Amino acid sequence: MLKVITDQTAIKKYARQFIRSFKPFVDEQIKVKLGHQGASFPAKVFWVKRLNIWFFSRATKDARYWNAFGIGKPQAGAMLPITCEINFPWSGIDRKTGGAFARDLSGNIFVIHRGKIGGGKKGIGKSLFEHNYRGNWTFAEDGDAVKQVAVIGMLNSPRFALQIANFVKKIELLKSTAVFSAQMEIDFPEVTFREDRVGNLPASEDLVSDAPCDRDLIISNLAAVLQRRKFKTGNDDKHELFLVDISKNKMSHIFAIPADSREKNILAATTKLLLQTAEAEGNPLPVLILPEEKTGTYAPLLQKIGITVLSFRLEAEKIIFPDPGKIRLDQNP
Repeated sequence: MLKVITDQTAIKKYARQFIRSFKPFVDEQIKVKLGHQGASFPAKVFWVKRLNIWFFSRATKDARYWNAFGIGKPQAGAMLPITCEINFPWSGIDRKTGGAFARDLSGNIFVIHRGKIGGGKKGIGKSLFEHNYRGNWTFAEDGDAVKQVAVIGMLNSPRFALQIANFVKKIELLKSTAVFSAQMEIDFPEVTFREDRVGNLPASEDLVSDAPCDRDLIISNLAAVLQRRKFKTGNDDKHELFLVDISKNKMSHIFAIPADSREKNILAATTKLLLQTAEAEGNPLPVLILPEEKTGTYAPLLQKIGITVLSFRLEAEKIIFPDPGKIRLDQNP
């Protein structure tokens, strides 16, 4: 179980590391007005083109480290709405502040979020987050209570900035869904892939390593790779990623990825994948996404039951898929 960090010196150290993680990605600083009409102030935000996010950070008078994020490149001088905040108290436990640092039994430091999100509009708040956010959930010792929290990223991971950007994009989509409340019909030519549908709802098993922090990134990166190869990607409440054969108007492939590389979770993901493909119309092909070092062990066995294994490896901040050519629309089920 994670334990929320309360020591002032430690929080100060990690708050600085939090911001330093983005500095190698920064392209420029842009002068804007931050906030909303009637309560804005001039600020210089950092624009990160590669991640398609901007951020602003400062220590505030109300005793917290304030970190604001948004999507898309800001226009100079524009009034800039904030997509989400990941704030940390100076010390102690402050449940009014959404963010916190937490430590696991191995000493790894994670950034967690309690679900306090704002937006100034009806339907946007902690309840929306708790009931709809899909990501990495675990339990944390939060002062004198044990609370379920969302794990955003692992502070020392080379992919930490990507993990944070993924969280910001999910919150943006979550808020837009709450505002518009659009009911989507499954019309395959209009199917889309959305980061906010990747991950688990609350009540997941406890976090044991940094693997779950990369899991959502792996699926989103694979979706981008397949899109560049001209595949039609999509997901919904049951499937985190699938492909559609537009010419036949049917689902062609269903993908699954285990929570981590432990055998019990690989087997659980395999079972879920088999059930999903059995339930789906059109006889889609099941594809299990596994770390490269596990492919040799599991690929021959899974091939016998009709499951294709697609491998990946992590290289610093990059996620590499060595053989995306395995995925073709002309494969026979």
